[in-house]
Amino acid sequence: MAWRPHEQLIEGVLDNTVPNKVTGWMRFAGLNDKVMFDLQGNFHRDIRGARVRLRGEGESAHQPESISYMEGFSLLQEGSVGDMTAGHQPADYVNYPYFEWYSEANGRCVIELEPEQVELLTPPIPACESDPISRKEQAEHMAQFLGELASGLSIPANHVIALGDTASVEKAKKAIDNNRIRGMKLFPKEIREKLPSLYSQDGKGGKAIAYVKFFTPDAAWTWYATEGEPVKNEFGSEVDFQFFGLVEGLEKELGYFMLSELEAIRGQMGLPVERDLYWQPKTLQDIARDLFRED
Repeated sequence: MAWRPHEQLIEGVLDNTVPNKVTGWMRFAGLNDKVMFDLQGNFHRDIRGARVRLRGEGESAHQPESISYMEGFSLLQEGSVGDMTAGHQPADYVNYPYFEWYSEANGRCVIELEPEQVELLTPPIPACESDPISRKEQAEHMAQFLGELASGLSIPANHVIALGDTASVEKAKKAIDNNRIRGMKLFPKEIREKLPSLYSQDGKGGKAIAYVKFFTPDAAWTWYATEGEPVKNEFGSEVDFQFFGLVEGLEKELGYFMLSELEAIRGQMGLPVERDLYWQPKTLQDIARDLFRED
């Protein structure tokens, strides 16, 4: 479930002197070039704001299987910081060096070391001036990672279960409940891949194509999506999905709507929004001729 290149680490430096940013580099056995880091987030309070040096025993790694372990590991690690601590007091997570991050290229990565393998190059911010890392935020990172892992294995992301009271977990639970009622997933991967990105049909007017139709089975509301794209938080994790298209409710109009809104809506009998399983892409002009008249 994670890259754990403990044995391959030769040395490295990680820098959290800029708030909400961890940069630096590492050298590993099996890689000729340095691995560079550009992550969003902070160290734990014991080393927050500091610059640390890591030393490993990778130079003594001569076994072929150990060296080949790093094949496919990106030389640019971008993403978000997980739990990064030297294990000093106050020990908000563990009492030994633990460096975890969530990489856009390689997923979850963890390096565990002995205390003598970590050296402070600059002093950290006094612990009393910092707040502990949010466990809710870290749980959401894990939930996002598990969702992406499940997707890669063709498992519905909302079937992934993680522990903790987090927005991601609650959203997944709600999606699972809704899917059980409607007997299908509202916005599956195959539909997502067909939907053009936002503004890609800008200027087409009635010639714009609606690729997916959502509706309330017990109320007179319908949504025709022509475009869409993920909504991401400051750490680059997807937290929602925004659509643009035609909305038929109290009146017909073009506008934006969110996947989370569709998930939350209930009709007069308490039923969730459904997706038209038999929908074939049509132009907005074909759907609402009164709004889009041919020249």
